[in-house]
Amino acid sequence: MVVGFDTTVLPKLDYRDPERFWQIVRGLDLLFRERQDQLAPVMDLAPALEAAYQRLDPLIQEYTAKVCPYCGTICCANKFGFPEFGDVVVFLSLGLDIPKYRLDINYEEICQFIGEKGCVLSRPNRPYRCTWYFCDPLLVQLEIGPAIHYRNFIKDLQELSRARGELLKLFHEIWTGNGWDLSWLIRIAIDSLSGITPIPAQHKGGDG
Repeated sequence: MVVGFDTTVLPKLDYRDPERFWQIVRGLDLLFRERQDQLAPVMDLAPALEAAYQRLDPLIQEYTAKVCPYCGTICCANKFGFPEFGDVVVFLSLGLDIPKYRLDINYEEICQFIGEKGCVLSRPNRPYRCTWYFCDPLLVQLEIGPAIHYRNFIKDLQELSRARGELLKLFHEIWTGNGWDLSWLIRIAIDSLSGITPIPAQHKGGDG
């Protein structure tokens, strides 16, 4: 059984290079729309992942509502609100739209998606770090609260990690098995903007 997944084996998605960032995101979006037959096993795992998010979200919302409004530290900074490659894979597997990220902003300021009542994105539509990261004040609140809350939090977070890990592990197997890589993904994104719609049958080669 997979508990978590080493996402460092996935290609890199760097928000500091806007053109390449959006080429990769667009390429993934095309991949999920044009290769649904090959990626169907990945999307079949999406309901379990979505259910794990739904179980975990109420407890996190309860505790962040107690702590975050009174904290002077900016944990939710822009630089933490941009997705990794695996996050985009998860978004598309769940059938979610890619958020409209503004990349030309101060990375140290509070996240562009924070509204008056917290994050405006649904929990599955946020980078994974936005769910698993708990600052010290939040952890203290969990530890001094009802023990069942802490036990449920750990159990549900482990289940989320397992479900996400299984989905990303399978995607990586399909990605490598088909010889897909970043140069190919970027090329289909560029071709689509030029009016060339079909995705090439298969590509073998390196670069991610």
